[in-house]
Parts: sequence; C-alpha cells; structure tokens
Amino acid sequence: MAPFTIAVSSCALFRQDNSPGVAFPLIKALKMVNQRLREMDPAVEEPFKIVLIATCNNMDDLKKRIDHYNLKIEIVRLEKPILKHLEEIKPVLFLSTNEQNVREAISAEYGAATMFQRDYHEYRDEVLRVAFDGDGVLFSDESEKVYAEKGLEAFFQNERDNEATPLALGPLSEFFKALEGLQKRHQKIPIRTYLVTSRGSSSPGIRALKTLQKNNLEINEAFFLSGAPKGPVLKAINPHIFFDDQMTHVEGALQNGVICAHVPYGVKNKLE
Repeated sequence: MAPFTIAVSSCALFRQDNSPGVAFPLIKALKMVNQRLREMDPAVEEPFKIVLIATCNNMDDLKKRIDHYNLKIEIVRLEKPILKHLEEIKPVLFLSTNEQNVREAISAEYGAATMFQRDYHEYRDEVLRVAFDGDGVLFSDESEKVYAEKGLEAFFQNERDNEATPLALGPLSEFFKALEGLQKRHQKIPIRTYLVTSRGSSSPGIRALKTLQKNNLEINEAFFLSGAPKGPVLKAINPHIFFDDQMTHVEGALQNGVICAHVPYGVKNKLE
C-alpha cells in the first residue's frame, strides 16, 4: 500500500522564533504512528509520508530545526504556484497558515485547512486523535445550503425526509478514509477519530451516522451537540487537530486551547 502524503507549510510547523508551531503535535503524532506500525510489523511500509513545503528563505536554518526535532521529513521549496506542488505531491491533507493557498487547494478538490498560530495544551503522543465536524468537512454542505436558504425548520424537515439518504462526502473525507482504513487493517494502531457536530441526535444525527454506514466508514466516537458550544467537548478530547468549516466553532476551540483548522468550503464560506 502506498503511503498517504500529508503536506504542511513550514509556517504552520514552526513559529517565527523557531519553536514548534501549531501543526507540530499532529506531525509528531503521525510520525509516532509510523514508528508504532513498524514496531508491530517491520515489513509494513510507513503509512504516512510527511512533506514540508518551505515558505521561508533560509533553508539551512529550516533543515537545522527539522534535525533538532528529529522529524526526518521531505522538504520541498515553494518555487511555483501551490497547486503545481500539490499536483506533484498528491496529498490527502494540506495544512497551511496561508488562507489563499488553502482556498485554492479546496477549490482543486484537495483536503486542506487553514491553521492558526495560537497557544495550545500540551499533548501526549500515545494515540493520534483527530476530530472532524460533519457538514462541510466530513460531509458535503448540501444540508447547510437548505438551512442558509430556507431556515432551521426547513433544515429539520429536509433531514427527516432524507434520513435514509446518505450525504455526499466532503473535503476531509479522504484523510478520514486514510485513518479509518489503517484502523481496519491494523487493529492495534494508535489512532482514534471523533465526529463533533452541531447536529442533534434525532434525524440530523441519524442521517450523519447512516452516511458513514453506507460508505462503510466507522468513527470511534460521535458527539451530537444540538447547537451547543463545541469547545468544552473538544477540550476534553484534546485532539491533535479538529477540522471545522465555521470560524465561530474554530474560535471556540482555540479559546479552549484546542488545535483547530478552518476548512474554507461550501455555502458557509461562499465557495461552490
């Protein structure tokens, strides 16, 4: 099986003062998964390939930082439009602090998200924990369009009418499939996935679960919050990264010390 490529910008991995940046805990956790899997089966190829897209001018300094933290990752200098690099790299996930680059990647149908250099809680690396919002992230924004155009009651009616109809999958679904597929192939692999959604547990929640079921996808834990703030739940989970398409939820996560990335996709972000 070919490894899954994760592309990350140098500005997301390191801060300007050379200290670990907001993407650092995730990258370290991905490297930990690689190591654990090799320990379980030395014949297995490492599942994640990390590619650092260098946006800084001092490459020697960047290489020293990578060596200092023993990351052993591939470096690509940003010398052409970001989409040209992504076409060559073919990542299942691209993380950057540059919103325009992320928007271009999303428009080209890459899984991508914008990261924010904020303080975050300390992380342990025993298990890689990744949390996803539902609509506009794991799923398409088709239900969000109903809410935006017709209001909340129309949204609930739409979900009742289409409870058994799966939603189309969204921009982060390929990254989720990579994690979920590894869990199925290697039962002891240290990965846990979470769905943290504003949907309630009635028809909206049922439709989300049926979407996963009909795509033969399994998630470890699901939280249906019925519009309640996501920050406290995410603080308890303490994921290495949480993906959401709405900045209000991103801000709530950041205020709770949770690493969060914005997915600029769909009607909530005026992207079609």
